[in-house]
Amino acid sequence: MDLALRDQKIFQLKAELENRKRVLCAKRQQLKGNMRENNLLKEVAKDYDTYNKNIIDQKEKQIIFLKRLNDYIEDISVDLKLTDNKLKESKQEQREIMKEISFLKSEMDDLVENNTIDINSSNNIDE
Repeated sequence: MDLALRDQKIFQLKAELENRKRVLCAKRQQLKGNMRENNLLKEVAKDYDTYNKNIIDQKEKQIIFLKRLNDYIEDISVDLKLTDNKLKESKQEQREIMKEISFLKSEMDDLVENNTIDINSSNNIDE
């Protein structure tokens, strides 16, 4: 229930934001129209345009930064996937190596036992 209320509030806030943007655009057009009649308004309009351009520049810089950040995160994600795959491969290779070591130890133990039996055997002693 809380999510539905939150979503409804977000929708209302977005609608209000869009409404205010429309009002500001209308006021700007009105200011441009009135500017012809009043020289003081020319300075206000010029200041507003400068402010507006600064805001646009900041937003463009934020977009560029966020795109770079997104690319960086994408690269890290790819690297992590590759690293995860390499880790899985290395663990599999490690298991195979341990199996081979166990097999070699077993063979070695068999050779040592057989060699010990042959050496201690009385059949090998020439009397």
